[in-house]
Amino acid sequence: MKVPSMRILAALLILSAAVPAAAQPPSGTLEAMRRDFPIDHQALAAGLAGKTPDEARRSAYAGIDRFLRSRRDSILGAPGAALAAIEARQGAMLRALVRQDVRLCATLGDRGFFSSEAAAGAAPPGLDDYGAALIAAAKAGAGTGRAATLATKDDFNAWLTAVERIEPGIPVRRMLFDRELRARSSQDHLCRGAAAMHEAVATLAPEPRERVARTLLSSVIGTPAP
Repeated sequence: MKVPSMRILAALLILSAAVPAAAQPPSGTLEAMRRDFPIDHQALAAGLAGKTPDEARRSAYAGIDRFLRSRRDSILGAPGAALAAIEARQGAMLRALVRQDVRLCATLGDRGFFSSEAAAGAAPPGLDDYGAALIAAAKAGAGTGRAATLATKDDFNAWLTAVERIEPGIPVRRMLFDRELRARSSQDHLCRGAAAMHEAVATLAPEPRERVARTLLSSVIGTPAP
């Protein structure tokens, strides 16, 4: 099996050393991909060669996003406990962004942490741990045939009740079903509401926790591009 050339790896190391941390590609996520999915990593890394730091960062985010979408079923087939832990990571990142960049937080709560919008802002603390956890889930769920059981109505009601306990002043339940209300909501409410949605997963009983985590993660990852 062919591995990334030393020239490509050296270019990535030079790139990381030459630019501010906020502008670097997510090196920990790329390293996890190199370890667990070397062929996919090789293709992505080759596409970064010769690009400016900003171009490389955007290309890396786009490549990671494509990879996650292409491995969506494998990720959702990973053990439920791993998916619940990923949800907790998302909640923690959004809470950090409340203080760092509330506008970006509101956007990423809706678009995802490896979206094109994410590449335009500073990486939230914990992004690489989150990305590496998703790569690990893709490996763990590959070829298992594990049924991706999604949340039931009762699961959602329990989850929304937990969300309301975390952020009682934000009408998350109404915002989910009222597009106009969501459009009028402040960036602070959008950010904190999204954080609470991910944080609330950990408060559920084990089986609902896994189903809700899987359902939320399926929305965040999205579907493969046609």
